[in-house]
Amino acid sequence: MRNPHPSPSPVRFAESGNAADRAGLLTLPAAATTLAISKRTLERLIASGEFPRPVKIGRASRVLSSDLAHYLEQLRRKRGDIIGNS
Repeated sequence: MRNPHPSPSPVRFAESGNAADRAGLLTLPAAATTLAISKRTLERLIASGEFPRPVKIGRASRVLSSDLAHYLEQLRRKRGDIIGNS
């Protein structure tokens, strides 16, 4: 007997129909997951000014992917990494 509800195939970022994804916007949980920290820790970083404030779209908060990349670059520089060399 065929399964009437087949499991969905994984959706890649580029194939996503979500306009926010294509615009480089992440939810707070998605941004926190990218940084391998909890959402609450990300909220604390935002409140302390260490991480850029998210943009508000209606009642939703979104993190710009460019802000996330810039934050990671700052962490690498603090650690003393030379950007662009491996």
